[in-house]
This record gives sequence, C-alpha cells and structure tokens, in this order.
Amino acid sequence: MQFLRYLFFIFSSTNQHGVHSPFVYALVTKCLYKNQKHTSDKSLNTALKLLDYFNSSKVCFKDRNTELEKLVQQKFPKIVADDNSVDFIYLDTLSEKNLAYLRNINSVTNETLIFINAINKNYTHWNQLITLEKVTVSIDTFHCGILFFRREQVKEHFKIRI
Repeated sequence: MQFLRYLFFIFSSTNQHGVHSPFVYALVTKCLYKNQKHTSDKSLNTALKLLDYFNSSKVCFKDRNTELEKLVQQKFPKIVADDNSVDFIYLDTLSEKNLAYLRNINSVTNETLIFINAINKNYTHWNQLITLEKVTVSIDTFHCGILFFRREQVKEHFKIRI
C-alpha cells in the first residue's frame, strides 16, 4: 500500500519548475534541494535544512525525537528548545492530540513553520490540516509536511519531490 501511495505521489508531485510562488521556489531551490547531508534520514535532514535556512533560534518539540534533538544541539548549538515557541514547531506524528493542537493554535505568526514528520502514516489528518483557513502554504514531500501561515500569500498546496 505504501509503495502505491509513493507511486501516486511521484506522478502528482513536481520539482522547482512547477512552483509558481516566489517564496516556495526560493525555499525549494535554496533549502530543500541544497546538497547538504546532516543525517541519512530524509525527513530529519529536511528539518535540519529548514532550521538552517530560516535561521531559527527556538524550536518547540511537541513530540520528542531524541535523534533530532541531539542533531540540533550538535549542528546548531545556539538553537534553544522552547515549549512555548511558535518559530519552528516539530511534530513527529499526526495524532488526534496533535491535530487538535494545530486546529486550536492561535499564536502563529507570519514566520511560524510547522514541521510534521511521517505525514503518510495518517494522511487523512494531513488533508484536514491543509484545509484549515489559517494555513496558507502547505508542502508535502511524502516523507514530511511543512505548514506556513503567510498572510500575504494565496492559499496553495504543493507536492514537492526531494
């Protein structure tokens, strides 16, 4: 089943040439496609690239991922883990609890980034999230999902191969 889902993703996704948003185009070309390998795990590597690209100073680990937390401390010692931060929010799964948290979060800013690991384990929740009015940009990379709340941008959903 996972293989079929991946095949469908490959055929329905795009690379930087199919992106018509300047913000997402820059993110894809300067961050996601950057040939920088922090770890062999594609999803965690993407999270670390995003932390570096957005020059994040605080991360909220809603779900614990000890491997990622260690990598963040090693690679970016100035980044602080802060349970109240809305700069970069990391979720390891899309559980009912996390879905409720994301529906009710009101403190997001234009610069808030929510990184969700393993969105394909519960793709129905992902589809519910991207329809929320406050989510303006959503990026599905098959391995992970990224949400933004950019007021100046028209609501768009992207499927990007990385």
